[in-house]
Formats: sequence, structure tokens, C-alpha cells
Amino acid sequence: MNRLGVTALGAVLALTGCSVGGSDGSGGSTGPTATSTPTVPATADLSFPLDAYQATAEQQTTLARAQGVLTSRCMARLGFTYRAPEQPATSVSESNARVFGLVDQDTAARYGYLNPEIANAPVRAATEPLSEAEQLALSGEDDLDPADAPTNLEEAEKSGGSDVTFNGERVPVGGCVRESYLKLYARKANEIDILFVFNLKSEAQSGARKDSRVRAVDKRWSSCMSKAGYKLTEPANAVRELGLTESNLSSSRAVTAAKADVACKQRVDFVEVRYAVTTIYQRRLIEENAQALSLAKEQLESRLRLAAELT
Repeated sequence: MNRLGVTALGAVLALTGCSVGGSDGSGGSTGPTATSTPTVPATADLSFPLDAYQATAEQQTTLARAQGVLTSRCMARLGFTYRAPEQPATSVSESNARVFGLVDQDTAARYGYLNPEIANAPVRAATEPLSEAEQLALSGEDDLDPADAPTNLEEAEKSGGSDVTFNGERVPVGGCVRESYLKLYARKANEIDILFVFNLKSEAQSGARKDSRVRAVDKRWSSCMSKAGYKLTEPANAVRELGLTESNLSSSRAVTAAKADVACKQRVDFVEVRYAVTTIYQRRLIEENAQALSLAKEQLESRLRLAAELT
């Protein structure tokens, strides 16, 4: 994106005709206010306040590998040789690259609306199918009621496992996959849910989408697209409103529309405003959930230390 990286929040809001506090058109505030004027970096490098409480893409790969090691150890205890699927190495995190959808002109010109991560996903090597016994050890009994599954490792250890045994050992309730998950992500009853930060991010995104500053930019984008020959109302619904399907997301028609889409987003400072407003909502949620987030960060650091030992 050529125009990102230089626009301050105050300038963006002035361009879109919105006050810093947000407005519903009648003088009332519709969202939290800004306290600083951050500049916006390239979209793939965007950093949000809540990112500090969540594993990076590289750390997620490490955690996945660690869980694979724990799963393999559990399977070995039950008498099975099991190798978890290989996790690809991740050197650079671009987890926020499409946080606001398609916004990069080069990507639009090459892929249309198709996500490059999907287009370039590595083909996984074929693996030998598991036997019925191996599958039972790995995933547990098919008829297990989720309500009966232990929610943390302490609870699982007290239960002693399921009634199924292999190699003289009881299969964990939910199988080795469940046991490895609990050992890494839910060792004690007071562990913060691993989706806690994700859910806060979703809440911030939802609030931002309803904010008058974002709604105003969406309307400006829609007007711009109309002038380009496309009757679209919502940036997030562009694919559906264009009538595109998974099979033609990168067709010539899709590419042409995608390029116009991104051009209009650049023209109305779509990313800059979305980034600024979403950041404001995230900061408010951090203040409201400071204690839980502090605990979540401590627990993340603890499981990363464990993952480093395992891998």
C-alpha cells in the first residue's frame, strides 16, 4: 500500500468529516475518544494494543509443535508410535495483513479476492491412515459428551482417564489430543481461556464497525465504488454482493473489482480510520480487563517456556 504509513489520526478524522469523539449526526458521541495521533504502518505490519497479550504467529507455531510432542508422548505411553503433523516454520508474522479485509493493490491485482495464504498454502504430505485403536487413543471415544470432558489438567488427573485401556494404561478422556491441550493450555482451574484475547479483539472490531467514524468511511467507499460502476454497500460484504464464489475469487472479473475496491479504500482513508478507531476500542477494553489480561500474559509466557523445553 503506497499511502499508508504517514497519516495521523487527527488528519484522517478531519478528512472524513468526523470529530475525534465520534458522532451520530446529532452531536452525540458514539464511541470512545482518541488520546494520541498514531501513524499507520504497512497493513501487514499493523500492531494493535491487544497483540501484546497474544502469541505471535511464530509463537503459535512453536506452541503447536509443543502440543504435537505432548500428543506423541501420550500415544507412546499407550503403546503407539505417533508423529504429529509437521508445523511449517514461521519467520515473519503477518497476522494482521487482512484484519480489515483486502486492502493491498498488488494483492488485488494478482489474486483478486482470493486470500494469498490459501492460494499459496503448502501441500501437506500424505500420511498413513490411523487404525481404529490409534484413532481411539488419539481422539477418545466418539460418543463422549463435551460436558463430561475435563476442563483442566488437574481435573483430568483426578478422573484417572476413561474406561478404555491400551498397553495397561487408561486412555485420557478425550484422548491424547485432549490431554496435550490441557497440559499446554489449561493446567489449572484458574487458567484464562486461550480465546479470551481473541474475543476481546472481536468485541473491539464489532464496536469499531458500528462507530460513526467507520460508518462514514464505509459510505464514502460505497459512493466511490458506485462511481466505478459497482453498487456495493458494505466493504466486508463485497464478495457476496458481487456474486463471487470460491471458484472465481481470482477471475478477471474479480481482479477488476478488487482493484477498484482497494483504490476506493485508499481514496477514503479506509485503513487509517479503521486502524485508529479499532485501536481506541482495544485500549478501552484493556483498561476494563487489566487484571485478566495481566494473568493471560503471565500464562502465555509460562506456556511458551514449556513449549521451548519441549521443542
